[in-house]
Amino acid sequence: MKKTFSLGSKLILAISFLMAANSASALTTGTVLGSDFVNGQSNYSTSFSDGTSATFVGSRTFQKKTQDGMTGVGISGGRTAGEIDIDEKLTGTFSKEVIFSTLTIGLLFDGPEYNDVKEVAKFLVNFADGGSDTFYLTATGKHTASWTGEGSVLSLGSGAVDGGTGAWQLSNPFGFRSVDSIVFSASPGVAKHSCHNCTNQSDFTFVSATVIPVPEAQTSAMLFTGLLLMGALSLRRRF
Repeated sequence: MKKTFSLGSKLILAISFLMAANSASALTTGTVLGSDFVNGQSNYSTSFSDGTSATFVGSRTFQKKTQDGMTGVGISGGRTAGEIDIDEKLTGTFSKEVIFSTLTIGLLFDGPEYNDVKEVAKFLVNFADGGSDTFYLTATGKHTASWTGEGSVLSLGSGAVDGGTGAWQLSNPFGFRSVDSIVFSASPGVAKHSCHNCTNQSDFTFVSATVIPVPEAQTSAMLFTGLLLMGALSLRRRF
């Protein structure tokens, strides 16, 4: 027998859909591009459509670097100009906690390109819950890399070859834990047996990050309430 809804039930259903739709629309994304940083400056800020701001500060001034069509940013001077070396830092902070959707770095090679080692990028992440953790991305082959966090790793472009991009995109790298800040640096790498002149120097560039600002508690509550109402009405319809 066909189930009919009262006017009140229809009104609740309509309101719940509106609440869920409005809440979903609040889940905006924001992107930070290394190509937007300004050479010679040490501070870069940008704002997303929901008002969340991201600020990136270098241990020295920025220097952008393009190779094989991909542009990233690193630190000027140092051992490898335009990249983030072991003793250098790039720190990103957010005005509101965010969840990382993707994170892309470039010029991380597996050796022996440029007398490089299996380079290691280091990420110190401060989470909104008060905890912190350090994660490592190591280039292990032309299109392969190991990652100590969650999510997956994808090689972009020509990969870790002489003159190549050495670019890696991390998807959902920190799971669904929300982040307050992140510090990019490098760790000593490991030389291949075929590269007797390699050192332990690692370096790379920051290419981009796409983040999702975490909704305010009120918005999250609206979404949860809307979903509960829709679930309850769905059950009523089935029975």
